Amino acid sequence: MSFVANSGRPPPGRLAMALLLGLLVSFAPMTIDLYLPAFPIMSRELGTDAKSIQLTLSVYMVGFALSQTFFGPVSDRFGRKPTIMLGTSIYLVASVACALVTSVEQLIIFRLFQAIGAAAAPVVARAVVRDMFTREEAARMYSVVTTVVAIAPVIAPVLGGFIVVWLGWRANFWILTGFGASAMLLVIVLLPETNKNPDPTATRASQMLRNFGTMLSNRAYVGYVLTVMGNFSGLFAYLLGASFVLVDQLGMSPESFGLSFSAASVGFMSGAFLGSRIVRRAGVERMCLMGTFCTAASGTVVFGLIWLDVISIWSIILPTIVYFFGMGISQPNIQAGAISPYPQMAGAAASLLGLAQYVSAGILSMVLALFAFDQTFLLATVMGASGVFAFLIFVLLIWMPLKRGTD
Repeated sequence: MSFVANSGRPPPGRLAMALLLGLLVSFAPMTIDLYLPAFPIMSRELGTDAKSIQLTLSVYMVGFALSQTFFGPVSDRFGRKPTIMLGTSIYLVASVACALVTSVEQLIIFRLFQAIGAAAAPVVARAVVRDMFTREEAARMYSVVTTVVAIAPVIAPVLGGFIVVWLGWRANFWILTGFGASAMLLVIVLLPETNKNPDPTATRASQMLRNFGTMLSNRAYVGYVLTVMGNFSGLFAYLLGASFVLVDQLGMSPESFGLSFSAASVGFMSGAFLGSRIVRRAGVERMCLMGTFCTAASGTVVFGLIWLDVISIWSIILPTIVYFFGMGISQPNIQAGAISPYPQMAGAAASLLGLAQYVSAGILSMVLALFAFDQTFLLATVMGASGVFAFLIFVLLIWMPLKRGTD
């Protein structure tokens, strides 16, 4: 493998590094997916409604997104490893607090703090890949990491579904506490410091604004940002509504819902694995085109089926598997395409990309939770519109200018 930067001691091998970085990027899917099957039970035991429980997800998305803009520049200034340690410490305290809440209002507050802490690990992990690899190698490594990350959505909903039945929903947050502690220990033992040229000005407000302005003035970077916003809006429409549609409306058990969600996650894993094998031949941009086409096509299919009143477990799950497959192909390459041009501010570039994907999804879910939309039609409409938006943005802002040979 081709290292761009090296640390004072030999870094782990490719597989070990992929597993470690995959664990760090898994903070978001683990913290989201593990408790999804518990939504209906949580709403009953906390004496609240579906909208309030959905807000615990929405607040997490927004907090996770905004916090990345802090941790990215901090890692550019103080190093990757100390930044992860700070965030993980916050995450551990908040996870314990979530397990002990007595009201949905408390849960919303502590989910916000959990999101703040969780934001450090994935944004720094992406910067570590940029520190260590060239552009095409970074895309391949992101694909390998994404394959590892996809294990979390496979395991988490299944585990969460059984846990909520056997031990109650609070046990999910105790498991997340153990997950965070394990990640912290592995970072201490295995992760080398890859930021060999820290920028002492990276956390100054004026420098942060200049760095963000530099990136947002670049058409290609903006194209990648908008593409990822489209992809994730569709994904989180599914996260927001799937348990209520499949469990409450279509009669699935929490255990079966976990298995169905895992099937979609296998699609994501398959797309990422395929991408890691062919990105060297196909190139970053072609992989993004393939992936966004899949999300657009599958989003359109689920939209059409639901609006034609073909409403069943399979009319939702099968197109969703294809949507996740497309995201597995495109997402690692979006990250490589967006972050690789900025070696001196990789943390900032990664944080702004993360901000875009999560704040768009979080605000979308928060707004929709305030209105009495039918969950099934909401899921289908947002997935369809988001998939098509991502594909069109990528074609117009990145693919077509690339084919014309413009910058």
